[in-house]
Parts: sequence; C-alpha cells; structure tokens
Amino acid sequence: MKLKITPTPDVINVVLNGSLNTQAAQEIEPQITELETQASKPIIIDCTDLQYIASSGLRLLLRLRKAAFTHGQTITLSGVNENVLEVLHITNFDKMFKIV
Repeated sequence: MKLKITPTPDVINVVLNGSLNTQAAQEIEPQITELETQASKPIIIDCTDLQYIASSGLRLLLRLRKAAFTHGQTITLSGVNENVLEVLHITNFDKMFKIV
C-alpha cells in the first residue's frame, strides 16, 4: 500500500495505491494521523489504484471524516472501482462520503 499526500492552498490531494488491508492500515496510520491535523481543507482521495479495502481501512476513512467534519470540511472519494464501491455500499460509507 502506498499513500501520497499532496497539500495545495485549497485542497489536500491523497492517492491510495494497492490494498488497504489490516497490515497496510497499520503502516499508513501515522500519515493518516498527520492528515487529520490538516483537515481544515477539503480532502480528495484518489482511489483509482485502490484494489481492496478492509474494515481497518474503513476505520481510517471514518477517522478522517470525523476530523474533516469537525472543521466543516468534506472528503471526496474519486476513481472508486466496483469492488471498493461494493464494500462502501454494503457498509453505508457511500452515504458518508461524496463519491465521484
């Protein structure tokens, strides 16, 4: 799993690449914690190359959503493939995030 964070003046762009399983979630948790402190801007997460997301990955998304919501900001998921979208739908995460 690779996570790339690129802040701009108006938005924070995040790219997820690989599978967000339990091990990967543990590995990127420090970066997610740092990202939570920057959640005063909208966050766009590019999921084009995200093949799989486990419950631990969903937990990280939920933490980010909470941090963004606290600052009155949003999180948008872009490029979500069918497999990840199905998980988001089953867990009702598709109602918590804007998906484009």
